Amino acid sequence: MRPARAALSALALALLALAGCGDSESGLAPDPASRTEPTQEPTQEPIPDPAQDPGGFAPTDYSYTLTLTCYCPDAGIPIRVTVADDEVVSAVYARGGGRSGAVAGDPVPLSRVVSLDEVIAAAETPDAHRVEVDWPEGQDHPTSVAVDPSERAVDEEYGYLVADVEVVDAPG
Repeated sequence: MRPARAALSALALALLALAGCGDSESGLAPDPASRTEPTQEPTQEPIPDPAQDPGGFAPTDYSYTLTLTCYCPDAGIPIRVTVADDEVVSAVYARGGGRSGAVAGDPVPLSRVVSLDEVIAAAETPDAHRVEVDWPEGQDHPTSVAVDPSERAVDEEYGYLVADVEVVDAPG
C-alpha cells in the first residue's frame, strides 16, 4: 500500500506543478511572437525650449563632475571632466574605489566620459523605452539623465549625474 500512496503523492505534485503552466494564467509572460510594440511614447520630463539654445550647452570651455550610473567599471565614481572647444580633453577620477579599483587623480579613458552636450542629447533620446530627466528650471543643463534604451533588454540602462559645473571665462 505504501508504493501506491507514494505514486499518488507524486502524481498530485505533478498536477499542481502543471496547473500553473496554462496560457491563460495571469502573471505569465506573453508569447514573444504575439507582442506588439508599445504605442505609448517614452516618458520624459519637460526640457527647456530648444529655441533658447539650439546647440545644447552654450559654453564651450568648462569642467564638471560626472558620475556614471551603469553596469560598467566606473559606475558611482565621480569623474572630473574638462571640456575645451566643445571637446572632452581630460578626465580624472575625483576619488578612488569602485569595481575598477580607481585611484583619485588617475586619468579616465576619454571614451568613458561625455560632454554636457552629450548629456543633453541623452536627455532628448527619442527612441528609448524610458528617459528620466531632472532639469531644474532656469538651469542650462540637466542635473541627471537616466536612459533605458530597450524594454526587452536587461542591464543596458545608463545615466549621468552632473555636478559642480564651472565655466571657463572667455579670454578678453
